[in-house]
Amino acid sequence: MGKEVLTMDTYIRKMPHSAYMKLATMLDPDNFWERFAVEIPMRLEMLGQEGAEPRYSSQQMANFALHGGKPGSSPTKRILQDWGTKNSRIHHLITVLTSARLYAAADYLHNDLLKLGPLPHSSDGPDGPDHSNQLSGSNVASGGSDNVCKECLGKPSTSDKDVSTLVARPCFAEQCGEESTGWMSGAGSVCSHHWSCHSGAASELNQDGVSLSRLQREHSVPDEGNEEAWIGLQDIEIQTISYSMLGTVTNNFNEHPLEDGGNLIGSGGFGMVYVGQFHNGFKIAVKCLKVSNQMKEEDLLKQFETEVKMLSQYRHENILHLLGYSKDGPVPCLVYQYLPNGSLEDRLACLHGTPPLSANMRLKIIKGTANGIAYLNGEKYVHRDIKSANILLDSEFTAKVGDFATVCQAPSGSGKTTAINASVVIGTPAYLAREAYSFDVSTKLDAYSFGVVLLEVITGLPPQDNSREDPILPYHIMENVVEPSEIHDYVDPKAGGWVPETVDVLFGIACRCLEDKKRLRPNVSDIKPELDRLTN
Repeated sequence: MGKEVLTMDTYIRKMPHSAYMKLATMLDPDNFWERFAVEIPMRLEMLGQEGAEPRYSSQQMANFALHGGKPGSSPTKRILQDWGTKNSRIHHLITVLTSARLYAAADYLHNDLLKLGPLPHSSDGPDGPDHSNQLSGSNVASGGSDNVCKECLGKPSTSDKDVSTLVARPCFAEQCGEESTGWMSGAGSVCSHHWSCHSGAASELNQDGVSLSRLQREHSVPDEGNEEAWIGLQDIEIQTISYSMLGTVTNNFNEHPLEDGGNLIGSGGFGMVYVGQFHNGFKIAVKCLKVSNQMKEEDLLKQFETEVKMLSQYRHENILHLLGYSKDGPVPCLVYQYLPNGSLEDRLACLHGTPPLSANMRLKIIKGTANGIAYLNGEKYVHRDIKSANILLDSEFTAKVGDFATVCQAPSGSGKTTAINASVVIGTPAYLAREAYSFDVSTKLDAYSFGVVLLEVITGLPPQDNSREDPILPYHIMENVVEPSEIHDYVDPKAGGWVPETVDVLFGIACRCLEDKKRLRPNVSDIKPELDRLTN
């Protein structure tokens, strides 16, 4: 099989690893990556347009700086990997680099990588084609050979769109002579004196790139000797936080429901989920795993390790973000981003008097859910428990697939692919395809479950209702909807104005996902293009 030819239309995610590393060596030193990142627009069609909304917020920039600055890591590489999920191509990358006046990097792509010759550009301005000369002697891949922690010396950013006041940059134990500690340590921990060098960034690290270590210190809790520890699994760093701190921010794990003034936001066989709040208002969701009749100790530890390892390796805008974990208390705890709009299941039911989801919101949620599932399946993982209760919603009603305790690796599940065999039926009965009961696991299990979620979104009906003649929603709908057009009789009136054609397409996709024969059932990635084209 021949080597793939690179062109201007090649997706940047298809670039060779050597190209990622070369760009990192050019843009990481002196924080040239900042100037690159601020030129990336939220939508590709806005590229080069005046006033285009930037893709990355100051908090996200802080996250790139905080994690990408660790030895062996790179903010440039992280940005390329993230932007690559949006189908950006090499010509988009060259345009952004040119707009940022990072001509040497743009020339590298055009001349060296694509073999198209030197890239015409103006040499005017402080950062013309020779800006790469400023980078000589830097050792990005190894984290630098300097013994001096330049960030702690307060070296200013060279970016003309300066975000240095927003970005807290870590210096590391290896650089500062401090010993790294903590479970699964080894990727380098943030040194204890670092934050005093960048005290102006406290309020900015309050979203996905939150520093739990910093929040702990701001909370003034004693005995924080081990609370700086980080673990690094592949590309994403997950922070540790002490059990005592989790107790503090959750009002000692207050088990009164949130709507009654307590902190409890969920419970089940796995344990309890609490909301925690720091002094600066930042909120987290804390899942405490507990041994029970449904959860043996070995299963509990396996669930804990599965979630930490899985969510440490993969990150996507439609996957729930794991911020950290605790393992120094009586039970292991997982710390997630807090999603204020709860689950899709609760919002469809208008739980606690919340307003109904509009048709447009529902379509957005469905598309986001499909993106998250397709991403997981593309990485050869099966979630095995896709359901509306595990689809969580942030403040903008962006869908986040959550609960990865049951995830496992499996092939695509096409008719010619052998799926793995499990020994235990995993999942929620109303969402399970027939083959699950034969312990046949493939990505097509997630497609079936997604079909059930589609019916919930269209009809507003619960997945299981024992008062119905057919309690399970797919059976109820298939029994009563003889002709496809009859689905309109079951459309949830609370959603407002659905475009009839949109409902028809959604129902058609649901029926295909609910195909009883696995070999005839599509994967979620197969139906995603149809979903992406839908409007309402």
